[in-house]
Amino acid sequence: MPRVPWPWRSRPRAPTERAELGRWGEDIAVRELKRRKYKIVDRNVRVGRGELDIVATDRDEFVFVEVKTRRDQAFGGARAALTYTKARQLERLAQTYLRQHGDWSGAYRIDVVAIDVESTGDYSVDVIPNAVQF
Repeated sequence: MPRVPWPWRSRPRAPTERAELGRWGEDIAVRELKRRKYKIVDRNVRVGRGELDIVATDRDEFVFVEVKTRRDQAFGGARAALTYTKARQLERLAQTYLRQHGDWSGAYRIDVVAIDVESTGDYSVDVIPNAVQF
C-alpha cells in the first residue's frame, strides 16, 4: 500500500509578510551588488541543512552574501541581526559550497547586506564587505 503524505506536508506554505519582506530585501541586495560590479552566480542555494542567500564573485574572489532586512530598529536593526551562531553557520556553508562546486582554491569572503526599512517606505542599504571573519 503506498504511503500517503500528511495533508499539511503536501501543501506549500502560504507566503508570510516576513517571507515577502525577505524576498524583497534580496532583490534590493542583488540590485545594489550589481551596481557595485559583483557578478551574481546564484541565489537561495541549499547547502546541506542551510541556505546561502546570494553567491557572487567580486573580481577574483567568491563572495557569499547574507541579506538582513528589518522594518524597525527595536533590536539594533539589520546590522545587528547577524548573530555569532549564524556567522559560524555561514562559514561552514561557504566551505561546503566551495567543496561541492569544484576546484576552487582562490580567496573567498562573506559579506552582509543590511537593509533597514522606515515606516515611510524609505530604506537604506549598507553593504558590509568581509563581515564574517574567523
